[in-house]
Amino acid sequence: MRIYQHRATVTAVSGTTSSASLRVAGGICRQVLIVANTSTTEFISYITDDDGMEVARYPLQTGELNDITAFPMSGQYTVNITNASPDDTFKIYFGVEE
Repeated sequence: MRIYQHRATVTAVSGTTSSASLRVAGGICRQVLIVANTSTTEFISYITDDDGMEVARYPLQTGELNDITAFPMSGQYTVNITNASPDDTFKIYFGVEE
């Protein structure tokens, strides 16, 4: 068992930003962690796969999202952040068991 971790730092412009993961050969996503630089920043986020299909959607969060619900992964995934208020810098982490 190998744990792969994707890390990215992105900045929202007009409330929107995204980050694509590296290509995953196949595994289980064990954690999605999104942390805003400012603890009072509100945002909505969702994850899409290679084909643009939405695999997870998260409601309005304040400051941080920490999801430990496992789901299968294969290919490249994109974390999309929308409605960020105010524009902020975000750290995004994927923990994947391959």
